[in-house]
Amino acid sequence: MIAFQIPGEPVAFARSGGKGAIRFTPKRQRDFMALVQLAASKAMDNQVPFTGPVEMVVRAVYLVPRSWPKKKADAAWWRTSKPDADNVAKIVSDAINTIVFADDAQIASLTVQKVYGPVAGVTVSVSALEGRP
Repeated sequence: MIAFQIPGEPVAFARSGGKGAIRFTPKRQRDFMALVQLAASKAMDNQVPFTGPVEMVVRAVYLVPRSWPKKKADAAWWRTSKPDADNVAKIVSDAINTIVFADDAQIASLTVQKVYGPVAGVTVSVSALEGRP
């Protein structure tokens, strides 16, 4: 199993922007993916990527908005607003593709959590799956 953290506000996968026939990936998304790749590379420490089925767990922690009243902020746990959980998982899996696993199609089990917390960031763990579920 490998695990790593990406500090800062989580970024979700966004559809490529474009002007006519030219498509581009938003800078914020490119920068976040670079952070994820760096953290994953350090965590792998020159290990060979997983080749079989894997389980990936992604926990995205967001800061409570400052505009919320204290009572609401203290009770906040699960984040149910945008971005969608699948878009958070997609940006992470695309970024660590070929670094942590040979292909992101190997992800056979995926858990994504969006929560509020005191420090924003994303925690990722990937482990090999063996046998039947």
